[in-house]
Amino acid sequence: MQSSLDTFRAQREAADQVHARLADVALLLEQLAKQVDAVAGNVDLRTLLRDERDWLREAQQLLVDVRRFRKQEKRHFWPGVWRRWVLALVFALSSAAAAGAGYAGWTEPHARQLAELTKRSELVDSIEARMATLTPIERRQLEKLMGWKSFDSSPLPAVRGF
Repeated sequence: MQSSLDTFRAQREAADQVHARLADVALLLEQLAKQVDAVAGNVDLRTLLRDERDWLREAQQLLVDVRRFRKQEKRHFWPGVWRRWVLALVFALSSAAAAGAGYAGWTEPHARQLAELTKRSELVDSIEARMATLTPIERRQLEKLMGWKSFDSSPLPAVRGF
């Protein structure tokens, strides 16, 4: 059996080992603190960190400006679109009206002439139809009335003026 003295010695050795280990950890922490202070005290690193902070502020301000610009652009977008479409619609309607008026002005004399020629053609067709149905006696009476020479060989008289 172990005696309490052996147990005490074992505990003491364990405590000495823990103490030595803690001393090593304290030394490492001290060295680490010196390195952190050296890194934190580095002028170039501090300058770089300050520059990055300034860049972040500028980027943040840029984002605020872009958001403001986008909101303003969104407010002004639809009125501009409506103005352009109204202008295009007015132009299309006015050019269609001008083209229609020009077409009507250009074709109106031709339409009158065509109507007159259609009436004449209908009159000639009705005369021709009536002449085709004339009996020989009616034909002689018509020739005598009109002062035409008698053309017995031709079924229709030579009509001048048409």
